[in-house]
Amino acid sequence: MLTRMFSSFPVKLLLKCRCVCKAWDSLITNPSFIDEHLKKTAARKSELLLFRYYINVELFKGKEHYLLYTDETFPEKPVKELDCPLKCLSRFINIVGSCNGVICLSDDFSGTYTDRAALWNPSVRKIVSIPCANVTFHSHGPFFHSLGFGFDSKADDYKLVRVAYIGDEYFDFVDIPPLVEIFSLRERYWKRVHNNLNYVICECSTSAFVDGACHWVASVTKNGVSVGRVIVSFSLGDELFREMELPKCLVEEYIIMDVAAFDGSLLLVPFMKKNGKEDWFSVWIMREYGVARSWTKLFSFSKEERVERLVAFRQNGEILLAKRGGKLVSYDPNTKKTTATGIVGDARSFYLDTLVDSLVLIGESNEFTEEDASSCGSCSSLMEIDEASGESTEEE
Repeated sequence: MLTRMFSSFPVKLLLKCRCVCKAWDSLITNPSFIDEHLKKTAARKSELLLFRYYINVELFKGKEHYLLYTDETFPEKPVKELDCPLKCLSRFINIVGSCNGVICLSDDFSGTYTDRAALWNPSVRKIVSIPCANVTFHSHGPFFHSLGFGFDSKADDYKLVRVAYIGDEYFDFVDIPPLVEIFSLRERYWKRVHNNLNYVICECSTSAFVDGACHWVASVTKNGVSVGRVIVSFSLGDELFREMELPKCLVEEYIIMDVAAFDGSLLLVPFMKKNGKEDWFSVWIMREYGVARSWTKLFSFSKEERVERLVAFRQNGEILLAKRGGKLVSYDPNTKKTTATGIVGDARSFYLDTLVDSLVLIGESNEFTEEDASSCGSCSSLMEIDEASGESTEEE
């Protein structure tokens, strides 16, 4: 009876219930209860949005903002501003992805070789610092990597995938096969994955987690030369790479291609058409997962409309886009009109997603301080932002 009642409570109330007695604390931190609570939360539409953007304050200095909104009040009135516990050494943190309320963060956006990554759940104010991977600048010299994050439902495990390309003596990153590693939250270590990957995933490529797999746009190489592009997927369950075809009309037409996810579907976002000004920026959806002929164009913009990046789909049906100059606008696909949000920042930093109210990571121990967790280390570290009771130290 108590389990059924508690599983319907919001996380904020459950954090307070932990302080009542040991029995309640034991129930709320039980993995089975956490799963049950997550299922009920997922059945309800999330009321909160997490929005992140970076703005320059002065030359070579800026500030990251992490704001909570309701879908109705965005972007006018934020409910609360959060303090991201992983501090960036360069400009802003790379948000690899999010799943079940857990956000994967990495301080690798500007190629700083800091090797720092973490899993953060703002709802329970917990962060798990991920240990340095096996491929580092100190161990292998210059390299670039691509990351993907998701949840392995079969293993009940959160995983971070890293595809690292190591340069040879001539700083050529194509001829040496990539090294693939997976970090498992359950196992707490990186393991090497054997692969025959013949693709090069661009360092700046986005990743999308759909249908249990991480996806990237990659170049097909032959004798060190790019001969085409495909979507490469990596299944977190069987740990295998697979290939998906792009729409044939797009393969060689665009300079930049990104992937994204919306409502369980895979999206393709081509940008900067090589020839012509029409369809300079477009968004495609794969209606049937894994079926190339199901790719369908949703909308497109001409070069004059200055759209540069897809940020997010909103619950009200509108779409957030970044325009040249770092202007965030909202696009209504029905009326085909764009509306300024009043937000201006670094377009690459814009991030918006629903914040799932979950208890994931609540059982992590408070082994390290915030200072330890925010610095690069060679071993796994855990940090709890607030007291062990889970109550917030901020003013409500």
